Amino acid sequence: MAIARLLPLVLILVLAAPARPDDAQMFDPRFREGAPSDALVKGPPRLSRGHLNAYVDMLEAALDIALSAEDEQALRDALENRFDAANAKDREAFLSTTDLIVPMREQARRGNGASVHEMLRRFRGGMDEQIRAKPTDTVSVLITRAVKRRHEVLGTGEPPLKGMAADAYIELVEFIASLARNQRVRLSPGRRSALRDYMAKDLLKLDRKVREKLARAHRFWLRTKARWDHSKDVRRFLLRWEAVKLAARLTPGTMKIAPGNELTAYARESARVAGAMEAFDAVTALGRNPAALFEAVTKGLALKDPEPTFSFMYR
Repeated sequence: MAIARLLPLVLILVLAAPARPDDAQMFDPRFREGAPSDALVKGPPRLSRGHLNAYVDMLEAALDIALSAEDEQALRDALENRFDAANAKDREAFLSTTDLIVPMREQARRGNGASVHEMLRRFRGGMDEQIRAKPTDTVSVLITRAVKRRHEVLGTGEPPLKGMAADAYIELVEFIASLARNQRVRLSPGRRSALRDYMAKDLLKLDRKVREKLARAHRFWLRTKARWDHSKDVRRFLLRWEAVKLAARLTPGTMKIAPGNELTAYARESARVAGAMEAFDAVTALGRNPAALFEAVTKGLALKDPEPTFSFMYR
């Protein structure tokens, strides 16, 4: 009820230009840049950004994975290059495959899971044939690597924590740490590895319900990214404050936050959070508290379906 009362006021203040800090000083990412209609390769037939979006969405759903930011970009580049070099027949075949996303979304929204799974089975069958035919092709290599991470077991326990879920969880933690500090936080490979090791050893000791959420963290992360990209400033504003409040609770000592209804207040308090703890320490503190983290994101973005089987239905 408190959020409902706050929304109209926040909306007015967010839209008031004087209350907003310089955009260059605001961490305000988009996980998918550009419009779906943007042309990437000239035709006929042409390749648009929406076609690559559809392929990535279907791939992640078919394999039950979440590609890392680096792997997704590498896959997009490889698909674009392959399309550019393809003949008209192969181009049409690829576009026909990506067109499946339209009926998939419709069936998913209707709750017809069996129909969606059948279309995903056909998609994966065609993908597997291409991998067998060209195993050293860049697209094939990237997909094969993603599948290996999907099955990589980091630690024993029930349910076990897989590499794909762990990496998605770390990206989620980096994102929330970035919102809490109002600055992009990206761990080095060494520190990401250290956090992965901690997750394998210690997070599996948590309550079973929390472990189950961690095992599905890749789905939660896909839902979070989709919701953030499609939300208005007012909704993103609420998640920013959830991130700041959570990070403040996890700082050494006692940090009292002075919330405000203006983005200038958020900029001020996030700067205090950033000054109280190094970026790696902030990510580590957040990462060690998955229950609180999941709760903050679910509340901030008002996620009614935080771990959907078919995340693409929300894009």
